[in-house]
Amino acid sequence: MLTEQEIRQFRDLWQSRFGEEISDEKAKEEGLKLVRLVEAVYKPVNKQNLTDINKK
Repeated sequence: MLTEQEIRQFRDLWQSRFGEEISDEKAKEEGLKLVRLVEAVYKPVNKQNLTDINKK
């Protein structure tokens, strides 16, 4: 769930990047898509993981 502040920030980012204004609903929808994408691909790297990666 995105807060009202996060939705406003996303709308501002969208405006600056794409040059178009979007509704709160569209900002919420696109923002949640972005959050789900990051959750799907992001894996924190801890010290042990980094050591294992460097050994390969």
